[in-house]
Amino acid sequence: MGEMAEEYPDGTVYCCSFTGQMSLGKQIDEYACEIRIDNLKLDESQEKESIDGGIRYVKAEAYGLSESDVMQLYRPGTPVSLLSEDMKMWAHLLGGENAAAELEDWFLYSEKNESGFVGYLTDTGLGMINPWTDLTEKELQQVSGTVFGVPEGAENIIYRWLDTEKLAEMQFTIGNDEYCARIEPAALKEGKLMNISGIYYQWEHEEPVKVGHCEGTISQSRTDGDNYVELCMWYDAAPGLMYSLSVGTTDPDGLDLTAVAEQVYVPMQGES
Repeated sequence: MGEMAEEYPDGTVYCCSFTGQMSLGKQIDEYACEIRIDNLKLDESQEKESIDGGIRYVKAEAYGLSESDVMQLYRPGTPVSLLSEDMKMWAHLLGGENAAAELEDWFLYSEKNESGFVGYLTDTGLGMINPWTDLTEKELQQVSGTVFGVPEGAENIIYRWLDTEKLAEMQFTIGNDEYCARIEPAALKEGKLMNISGIYYQWEHEEPVKVGHCEGTISQSRTDGDNYVELCMWYDAAPGLMYSLSVGTTDPDGLDLTAVAEQVYVPMQGES
């Protein structure tokens, strides 16, 4: 692209070293699910610019990825007709007489960043990556041995189970806010909490709270624009259960997450 000089006659490479975490969101349809970028952390030790072997290396941002973005993951076998022209471009599917009718590889797309990534299969027997199992309320109670209370006004309730972690989950909405409640067995020392929410931010305004007879915390983080996420965590030592309740909202001042947590929490060992 013309980015060369006497010191680097073989051109320029932009590269980014970073780490981060993703979490699995809701299933969109039989072909796709949501993937949330929970956090991104750039490698501070990476040199801003260097020259090696006739090539200039320049530190860059994590191109096409951004923290808190919700991307779409499409599985192999997805009909190409379901993809937009922009998606097809990123998936290398534009043009040609022998264009594929279905995706042959995994495809991750960000509408926010207008970027896409192709991931190649290492096992032709792979299906949709979704370790969660959707269950009824009764089925979840039977498999987990735990119970969620349903808050007043809750709608669009979904119950799920992650067997590898013995993690029970209830998703629901109240108004325009999306909630996620979780319960997981844990052996914690007094005063300790464990983040089982699946979301990780630079939390602000962390305060101690009490949910039922359990000690916990509530914290908040601004994700982008007018969007916020709040997280309430508490631990019931008697049965050894860790709880979390998170919510995405645009009106944190009009929200009482602790009050919702009180309705979600059903003591497994009574109130004493």
